[in-house]
Amino acid sequence: MEDLENKNTQENFMLIDQEIKDYLLESARWGRFLAIVGYIGTGFLIIIGLIFMAGFSFASRFSGARFPMVIVGFLYTILAILYFFPVNYLFKFSDQIKKGFESNRQQTLASGFSNMKSMFKFIGILTIVILSIYALILLIAIPASILFRHNLPY
Repeated sequence: MEDLENKNTQENFMLIDQEIKDYLLESARWGRFLAIVGYIGTGFLIIIGLIFMAGFSFASRFSGARFPMVIVGFLYTILAILYFFPVNYLFKFSDQIKKGFESNRQQTLASGFSNMKSMFKFIGILTIVILSIYALILLIAIPASILFRHNLPY
């Protein structure tokens, strides 16, 4: 009976040696750097979106542009919002991993890995959505091009 209990506790126990700790801390440093660059990129996307919504939409009314620039600005803003979430998860992962090793708390490390899981999950779902949109565009574009090809004057 004692061997069974000892075996169960050993199965749930994992040793993080110095090499693993160094890899995780280096990953956290790079993750923090990439997250900060991502925050800056998100800020630029929002600024560009606001410029398109405000400045170019005003100018397009008077220049006779066919495509309203408000839509472009809105798309940039949506892109910034979508970009913010994985960047924020990456920053939280990096921060929690560093704090977990500094305080030697497994709960903080677990929180860091939870944020990393959330980042990958968000990017995975976003990838599935984008690939689905691409497939839908292809399913619509191919028949449409065949239909409209016959209506073009040669």
